[in-house]
Amino acid sequence: MDRTSEQAEERLVVSRLDQPVWYWSLAFLVAGFYVATSLYISSHRLLWSDEIYTAITTRMPNFRTIWESLSASSDQIPPLYFLITRGFDRLFRHADIGLRVPSALALGAGLLVTFDIARRLTDGVYGLLAMAFLTTSFVPYYGYEARPYALCFTLVAVALWLWIFTKDESKTAAAAFGALFLIGVAIHYYFLLCLAPFGIAALLEKRIFHPKLIAAAAGVMCSMAVLHRQIASSHSAAILADWAAPSPGRLPAVYLEFFPGALLPLVLIAAGVVVFGRPRERLVSSMTSGERISWLFLTIPLAEYLLAVLVTNRFLGRYIIGAVPGIAVAVTCLLWRYCRESRYLSLALLVVFGWFGVTQQLLTLKYIDHIEAVGDYQEGTRQILALEDTLHREGKSHFAVTSNLQFLEVWYYSKYSYQYGYAGPRQSWVTRKYLALDKRYPPLNILSIKDIVANARQTAVINPGPDLIAALEGAGLHTKVRFSEPQYVVYLE
Repeated sequence: MDRTSEQAEERLVVSRLDQPVWYWSLAFLVAGFYVATSLYISSHRLLWSDEIYTAITTRMPNFRTIWESLSASSDQIPPLYFLITRGFDRLFRHADIGLRVPSALALGAGLLVTFDIARRLTDGVYGLLAMAFLTTSFVPYYGYEARPYALCFTLVAVALWLWIFTKDESKTAAAAFGALFLIGVAIHYYFLLCLAPFGIAALLEKRIFHPKLIAAAAGVMCSMAVLHRQIASSHSAAILADWAAPSPGRLPAVYLEFFPGALLPLVLIAAGVVVFGRPRERLVSSMTSGERISWLFLTIPLAEYLLAVLVTNRFLGRYIIGAVPGIAVAVTCLLWRYCRESRYLSLALLVVFGWFGVTQQLLTLKYIDHIEAVGDYQEGTRQILALEDTLHREGKSHFAVTSNLQFLEVWYYSKYSYQYGYAGPRQSWVTRKYLALDKRYPPLNILSIKDIVANARQTAVINPGPDLIAALEGAGLHTKVRFSEPQYVVYLE
């Protein structure tokens, strides 16, 4: 881009900054709504398996124990995230909500940063529209989950802000940009893929040695060097994670996963553009550099797909949640080009997206006990916990759970947690997580057929599969169905 074009862009951005203050008031109101509702959901929703792993790791005795556990585990989360949750967990006296507070705060911050990016590139109304569009994505879900994805979303949004609105030659901006990638990779190492759009933008501008890009690459390499032991462990376990393996059909599905609630609003928008849109010759003729790099965020899923095929064998949308702020800004800029001259259409877009996002959040509040993770895990956990006293009265003091996810969830919340054991396959990436914890803290009971046979008459087997039933009968035991619903429970004789 020549100097004249850069100066023209700077004047355009400055003119857009001269906007009413009430836009910011509305932006803070929207962000506050999502933070407040996320905190409320966080305080009432049971932790699910991955979050319980966060809780266990966060509450280990010291950093050395955390580091050793992660280095022997298949988990994808580096230790920095657990140090962040550790501080909040202590602040909230080990209540589950404390583990989710960083995510709720990060969601609010990320919404505001995205608003400011879109506001500077378009105007205040479309800045609010960018926030509204984000709320139709899967991002709000991670505002009440004790995993690092909301933090990754915010860090990438800040990186995009720095890239667009700070001078390329600024050493301070380059240092800040590099620090973001240093921290981001130390929170989730798939964060390095968010470097792709910036690298492509630098190549298109024929600036391979762009100061910010060099700083980011240095930050990534520093984090990767420190985390190499955990990365190697995760890679060796990734082969077992067939459910997350890449496939050509999964690639378009990931793009749809980003904005699952946007399909209907986009159809309405297309109809509105046809009816109320202005002729193309009256629109802005060329993209700004900020808009171009926002569109390049569409390359992040492609980068993850290639990495999954060549190295990791894992392809999941939540790992690249950092693609969402750029895509949201790009779509907002596109809508601004076509719709900004119609005040009513612009307001209609804002209302449609805003209404849809708020409605989804309110529905989550209404059905807070049935938020999906891997199925309706909260209901299953409560059903097993409700059976405990009955099983105890009937002489059962050992509970063998065959679902690796359900085991950890029930174990965490049960008043008889020491009596639970996992009786499923040992050769799985989930079990490898448990065994890593088992070596460190706290003890998790992994059962063999021999263990179950030794305490057969005191054992209730929960949701056994045909293979386990056959193995138990092969060991000389007879099975008797005690409950067929709401949970399948078998006694041994």
